[in-house]
Amino acid sequence: MINVQSMQTDKQKKIEYLKQFATEERYNRIHEVARMRTRHFTVVVENLFQSHNVSAILRTAECLGLQDVHIIEHNFEYEISKQVSLGSQKWLSIYRYKNGKNNTISCLKSLKKKGYKIVATLPHENHHLLDDIAIEPKTAFVFGTELNGLTQDAVQFADEFVKIPLYGFTESYNVSVSVGLTMMNVNERLRKSSINWSLSPEELLELELDWLKKSIRGADRILQKIHNNEIIV
Repeated sequence: MINVQSMQTDKQKKIEYLKQFATEERYNRIHEVARMRTRHFTVVVENLFQSHNVSAILRTAECLGLQDVHIIEHNFEYEISKQVSLGSQKWLSIYRYKNGKNNTISCLKSLKKKGYKIVATLPHENHHLLDDIAIEPKTAFVFGTELNGLTQDAVQFADEFVKIPLYGFTESYNVSVSVGLTMMNVNERLRKSSINWSLSPEELLELELDWLKKSIRGADRILQKIHNNEIIV
């Protein structure tokens, strides 16, 4: 049986030791941002082929405090445009689905097992508008390719459908804009609600430790000394 308390204590010790290698301002910022992170909502993108769109989506998700992004790859491999992402991918948990027989089904099945409701973003005879989407359930919002939208597999796995209002002649938004409009709407409503959207204490420790390691040069080497009992903490 895994001793959760022991694991938390170990992470706390590592965090306390690593803190001395970061500025107080840097650690305080890590601590603050981690407590604004949520996994109540997550973003899923399916088979996007333009790297600037993927990068813009990652940047938007990070700015909104969403921790997880799921990337389904079929014909196109996930790439980052550093000029667009501005390093946002460094602070996210990115899950890639690219080697299975059906990457869409693998991704959505996994999310359903974790308790997520699947909401496909496309017009449908039973679609809701953004303001009518319930925010209480954990929800994964799925966005499709720039040209063809979502695959039939994604549509069949969806529990609900959402349509973003359009008031002009153009038939659709750019996919990164669709993500921004959708997630801003539900995210703002979530954070103003009484729903417990925060990460668990264990997740917070894990995130703080990961971000400290990414912020400190040679962090793994430093922690190896603790593992080898060269340092008492």
